[in-house]
Amino acid sequence: MKITVIGTGYVGLVTGACLADVGIEVSCVDIDLRKIDGLKKGILPIYEPGLKDVVLRNFEKGRLRFNTDLSEGIKGSAAAFIAVGTPPGEDGSADLQYVLAVAKSIGECMEDYLVVITKSTVPVGTAEKVRGAVASTLDARGVSFGFDVASNPEFLKEGAAIEDFMKPDRIVVGVDSEQAQKTVDKLYRPFILNGHPVIFMDIKSAEMTKYAANAMLATKISFMNDIANLCEKMGADVNLVRKGIGSDPRIGNKFICPGIGYGGSCFAKRCQSLGLNWT
Repeated sequence: MKITVIGTGYVGLVTGACLADVGIEVSCVDIDLRKIDGLKKGILPIYEPGLKDVVLRNFEKGRLRFNTDLSEGIKGSAAAFIAVGTPPGEDGSADLQYVLAVAKSIGECMEDYLVVITKSTVPVGTAEKVRGAVASTLDARGVSFGFDVASNPEFLKEGAAIEDFMKPDRIVVGVDSEQAQKTVDKLYRPFILNGHPVIFMDIKSAEMTKYAANAMLATKISFMNDIANLCEKMGADVNLVRKGIGSDPRIGNKFICPGIGYGGSCFAKRCQSLGLNWT
């Protein structure tokens, strides 16, 4: 099975490398020639523990390729992952210009049935915009290749991305056709055989699942910081309180350590795009 991953940033490179590591033929495409040349030489644009070993191993075995030509990369692919950035706009909403530009490029290059999968973190309803961009481009070409759109949000932690991808708690996939589900099921078969669940749902629910997960984790962090402030005023020890509530399986002991708040590349901008202004 061959797939294309468009975007060689944090999500795209981890996705491409890990899928290649389970035997899938992967073509990673990026418009940044310097980045692609570096990857061919074993120079990664990001640091993530264990990622370089996975990239080099699969590049040397020919399962992982890097190029700037989407038409070449997408040739013969069963699926194309969109894994480009969605930076926040001036109003805090996700800027989809890069996602939709890739969708248009896919429409310009595809020559057969394809499942277009959004891997970037995108607002609910983006899949329909992607579908429209691909369809309108095919219409402009005067061709009528069948295609489906799917949503496959990522749940990767920085510093543990390889472990998270190879041994996921769950793989969430939004589809709206049997053919798309069969394609994605085949793609993730090695993970299913290793006991990692693939949860199929409708596309909008998959898109919402990513935002709900981020919002829930941000809520836990923000809540615990408020509890820490209250403990300081009341003379209680927040670390003992944390142990006391963390032992409750309904709450758990993760993401309840008080600190400076949440940061990283996703929590703040995704909560802001939902209108949630926690810190």
